[in-house]
Amino acid sequence: MKNNIKIFLLVFVILINVSCNKSFEEINSSKNNPENATVNVLLSGALYAQLDNFGGRREGFMGPFTQHFAGYYTSGVNMDQYVLDNSSFSFLFTSLYSGPLNSYKDIIAKATKEGSWHYVGAAKVMTALALGTLTDVYGKIPWKEAFDPNNVFPAYDDQEFIYSEIQRLLLEAISDLGKTSFRSLADGDFILKGNVNAWKASANLLAARYANHLSKIDPIGSATKALAFVDAAKAAGISSATDLKMKYEGTSELSNRWYILYTDAALVASKHFIDSLISQNDPRLNSYWSDVSFEGIFIGFKGKANGTGAIPENFSVVGPNGWYGKPNSDHMVATYFELLFIEAEAAFRLGNLPRAAAAHNAAVKEQIQLVANTPGDSRIAPYLATYGNESSSTITIGKIMTEKWKAMFTMEEETWTDLRRHNFAYPSWLSIPKTLAGTPVASEFIRRILYPQDELDKNPGKVPKVSGIFERLWWDK
Repeated sequence: MKNNIKIFLLVFVILINVSCNKSFEEINSSKNNPENATVNVLLSGALYAQLDNFGGRREGFMGPFTQHFAGYYTSGVNMDQYVLDNSSFSFLFTSLYSGPLNSYKDIIAKATKEGSWHYVGAAKVMTALALGTLTDVYGKIPWKEAFDPNNVFPAYDDQEFIYSEIQRLLLEAISDLGKTSFRSLADGDFILKGNVNAWKASANLLAARYANHLSKIDPIGSATKALAFVDAAKAAGISSATDLKMKYEGTSELSNRWYILYTDAALVASKHFIDSLISQNDPRLNSYWSDVSFEGIFIGFKGKANGTGAIPENFSVVGPNGWYGKPNSDHMVATYFELLFIEAEAAFRLGNLPRAAAAHNAAVKEQIQLVANTPGDSRIAPYLATYGNESSSTITIGKIMTEKWKAMFTMEEETWTDLRRHNFAYPSWLSIPKTLAGTPVASEFIRRILYPQDELDKNPGKVPKVSGIFERLWWDK
């Protein structure tokens, strides 16, 4: 009953705060948050609204870009065939600005005034994550002028500046979380239960993630900074127990979005991916995919070739028989095993091969032990002996990024960023999707999404000109 009351409260706050069709004129000319709402109430609503943006149809529609998934029909097929327009993913832009980012601005102001520093810190961590989510798909985004009440047509800031703001917010958050707080964070934090050290660990994990994203434009500097944040996250006690993830009750109103998608499968397993899991006897096969359709039809483990359009056959989907697709499954957003993969990549780029190998092995083991569907699965030990047993003489960047690609299943935006950073080189079997007739859907891989039509209509003088979905972002040059 207590959990149900809390979830009811969250939904109530979301109904007040979130409007997915608000322009900046509406955001900046009216108060979206109740003026008398306390910071713990505001934080609960903002956390839910933001983290529920991940998974299922939302972030999941980037799954065809990573080739974990293939499109089955309608929008899923469009993503798989790179048929995007200015309405594609528009919810991502509008929902983050009109909901969580606006709420975090108010939380920071209110919590600073009353000395609730842990709320300030948590709000800054989540603001940084929201900015990272937006800039890694759009590039330039509004920020300096985004919530200026005197400016309803905000300018778009360069991605380099946004990245500096992400790191500023995270470093400030770590400092704020170290202060004495007037109000207990546990009252408004249903994600990490008020665990301040877990929030510090998450801040350092995200700082490592965004430092590592700059591998193409600053290979040595980005790796050095990433490892420093990895060390700080470990010092804060990071573990799988502190993973940043969206929690679901599993009720009909509040179910994991992958389960909702299971009931209406616009996305199915990519053939290359599921075939590789089968051929390598990967213990995550039935943790990732269901062998039974929503109608109860046995499918087996069957994938669909990317780009082939709507095909009247059954294919495997993320479902309730596995680890990710139960109605009450958590959706992973930023994890300990991701940190270990970041450590492995950064150490490799710095030439510290023993550290790279050790971190790689630990990452593979950590993720498999976390999600393996059957305790004592006989496939685990052989898999770890083959794919998680590298040394300084055998470790390669290809092995690190291929295993990370497998492990980051359902974390599709971050996986897409990894693929773009490495020019889609890993895993080696990635290729441009082809139609059923065998024609490539494009001459290159997709690199970005397009600004929402609503922004083009309401803020036309400020929205950057974009040549199309193959235009590269600042860190992808």
